[in-house]
Amino acid sequence: MYLSKKKKVVKKRKISLENFLFFCFGVLAGSLLIVCIALVTILQSSGGINIYISGEKVIEAIGGQVVQQVQEEFPGFIKEIKMQAPSLVEKYMHDFITIGNLEIGGYTVHLPQQYIEELENNLRNDVTLYVLELLDELEKEQFITELSHGITNDALEMLLEDLNGQVIMIPFLKRYSIPVVVWLN
Repeated sequence: MYLSKKKKVVKKRKISLENFLFFCFGVLAGSLLIVCIALVTILQSSGGINIYISGEKVIEAIGGQVVQQVQEEFPGFIKEIKMQAPSLVEKYMHDFITIGNLEIGGYTVHLPQQYIEELENNLRNDVTLYVLELLDELEKEQFITELSHGITNDALEMLLEDLNGQVIMIPFLKRYSIPVVVWLN
């Protein structure tokens, strides 16, 4: 009976500071060894690190940003042009329109000045109206989508030409740099 009621004393193990520091030193040394082996392998290889980037993911990333940017900025741009359209038409069509004599079948008809001014004003108004209608068509969602896709395709072509197969030297130490080759597919 005496033995059954006896409490068992369990000693908790304490981790000594020396053992903890030894463990941390081992983890640090192992990590540094792995990094050094990887760097030596990379520096010794002539090709460096090859990074392959999926073209679809690049299109999605660039396309989403371009669509968002165009949808935000394009309507404001069109509004500015609409406000300036009448003055621009007047400026550029002033010397373009010259109505004076009308020649039909070899006969010249002299038009009165009032009629000439009215024809010129009507022509300017028609051109201004046509430009404003054209700008209204540009504001539609379909054009914004087409414009975004065009910009995205142009950006992707530029990336393929400029970045595909390009070796980028990333400085690591004063004398050494890590070559990284980027491939778009």
